[in-house]
Amino acid sequence: MRILAVDDDNNIRDLLSTAIAAETPHKVWTATCGRDALDIVKTAQQPFDCFLLDIQMPEMDGIQLCAALREMPDYRHTPILMLTAMQQKKFIDRAFKAGATDYISKPFEFLELFSRLNVAEQIVDARTRTDRRKAEVMALKDDLTRSLEHSLSEPVELLGIERIVGYVSFENYLLQLSRMKMLTTSVFALKILNVEKVFRNLPRASFRHLLSDIAQLLGQTYQEDSDLITYRGNGVFACATSSRRPFSQFELEKALNKKIRELAASRMAGVSVQICSGEPVSLISLTKAGTLSSLQNAVGRAEARASSYSEILQMSTRVMQAKDTRNRAMLEERKAYQSLLREEFQDKRMLSRSSV
Repeated sequence: MRILAVDDDNNIRDLLSTAIAAETPHKVWTATCGRDALDIVKTAQQPFDCFLLDIQMPEMDGIQLCAALREMPDYRHTPILMLTAMQQKKFIDRAFKAGATDYISKPFEFLELFSRLNVAEQIVDARTRTDRRKAEVMALKDDLTRSLEHSLSEPVELLGIERIVGYVSFENYLLQLSRMKMLTTSVFALKILNVEKVFRNLPRASFRHLLSDIAQLLGQTYQEDSDLITYRGNGVFACATSSRRPFSQFELEKALNKKIRELAASRMAGVSVQICSGEPVSLISLTKAGTLSSLQNAVGRAEARASSYSEILQMSTRVMQAKDTRNRAMLEERKAYQSLLREEFQDKRMLSRSSV
């Protein structure tokens, strides 16, 4: 990978360059500050594959630099690793909101750094393969539409919405809070009911618009500045929150579903679009496995609640259908009885006239 490391400390820059060059095949370029980094990025003949950014720097800090890089089309998905001594939660929150992929605290272990770079390289390789496939499909116009479609299970990245981050960044955010022993955070998940039907009934572009609209409504409805939200796939959204206020999943569902009914894509879906919320799960673990298990537990709660709610709706529908069937049968029986009465009445009138 082509890596740009940005740090105002000469020793850190030299240490990174030497260690990465000695232990990995990656090539490292360095910059002393944010402005210097932007100049290097703009004049580079080839795009960089990864960034290592310090936060505390003069003029432009690393978080501002991260946000500036994310505004560039070439770097919207490039791995950005914050390599910093800033360990307060407010800096972690700001970094991930600005678009950071991962967060490494100083002093760091080089084995940990190399491990994170390995993950970043996997992201770059996956993106390269995706770009290559898209380029091939661009040459075959008949396959273009199919190439742009995404599956229901795919964790679609929703760009341009405040506090919404990609799923990989969301997991890394939770892991960083766990490493920093900031265990006051909890995570809860929400799921779109009947998402399979919604997905089948909507064009892919309309389904993506629906996801973006729901994410935006979630961010507006659950207004906590420190929260981060992601879309996990299969109609599931996850939200990390440090709020200490009472959490009411029912109030959140009620407020969200009222707004969702007004969405254009919701009216196009051919089925009622509603969302269910699971109860929050605290991040009480200091291990990676435990943190991810808490996230999975939160998702499981939302899916279980959505499943139960769907069963209730189906039962209610069956009861209403059965009631309609009985009403129709009673109506038909009444019509038949009325017809018999009319015939009987006509027969009696005819007999009365003939006797006269």
